[in-house]
Amino acid sequence: MNSFLVTYKLDNSTESYDDISSKLKNYPNWAKLFARTWIIRTSHSSKRVRDELADVIEGKGQIVVINITDSAWATYRINDTMLDWMKKNV
Repeated sequence: MNSFLVTYKLDNSTESYDDISSKLKNYPNWAKLFARTWIIRTSHSSKRVRDELADVIEGKGQIVVINITDSAWATYRINDTMLDWMKKNV
C-alpha cells in the first residue's frame, strides 16, 4: 500500500467539496489532516488517484497527489489521534 498526501483547491462549489470528500473517504484508509489536505492509503498509483479525484470535481479546481510512503516527516501541534494515525500509516 502507498501513502499519498492529497491537497486540493476547488472553484467555489460546495457540491464539489462534498463529492471529493466522499471519494477520499472511499479509500481503504484515510485521514483528514487539514480542511483541504488528506492522507490516504491505497494500492493505486498517484496518477490513478489524481484521475479518480479529477473525475469527481469535473474540472472545477486543482489537485496535487504526492506519494509519501516511508517518507521522513515531522509535525507541530498535531493532535494525538492524527499523530498516532500518521505513525502507523506514513
